[in-house]
Amino acid sequence: MSTSMHPQPWYRHGWVWFVIAIPATSIVLGMIMLWISIKNADSLVADDYYREGRAINQRLEKDQAATSLGIKLSTSIIAQPSGRQRVEVRYFANPGVQAPEFMRAKLSHPTLNERDVLLTLEKTGEPGLYRTEVPEITAGRWYVMIEDENSQWRVRATWTVD
Repeated sequence: MSTSMHPQPWYRHGWVWFVIAIPATSIVLGMIMLWISIKNADSLVADDYYREGRAINQRLEKDQAATSLGIKLSTSIIAQPSGRQRVEVRYFANPGVQAPEFMRAKLSHPTLNERDVLLTLEKTGEPGLYRTEVPEITAGRWYVMIEDENSQWRVRATWTVD
């Protein structure tokens, strides 16, 4: 009984494939992570943060103007049957302060600037009531800035939408 020893080709050995699988798996997972990071890139909330930082003193003057005029705003978000939402703002101010014809509101998402919404709140027949309809505002925290049509004053707040 004679047996001849013929060496097997390299691709018939399991350990070779095991050693090759480790870096191959790393390359595949690395490519998947690269694709995910490119597809879901983080966005800056403010594109030009340096200029935004320099202009903060000008914006603080608007906040102080709202305080000195006694401007206070009460807001509510009401779901509509159409699937949209109605934003209502009640305006209160010191006696003698003229109510604006309309107000602008900016709703800023804390992390995703593509979700930011700019609104124009129009005066209704009821004194001190402004409203507009918007597409659905997603649940979570929102930074809100409301100012008059001439940008003389501004009121800032944080909303939590359920």
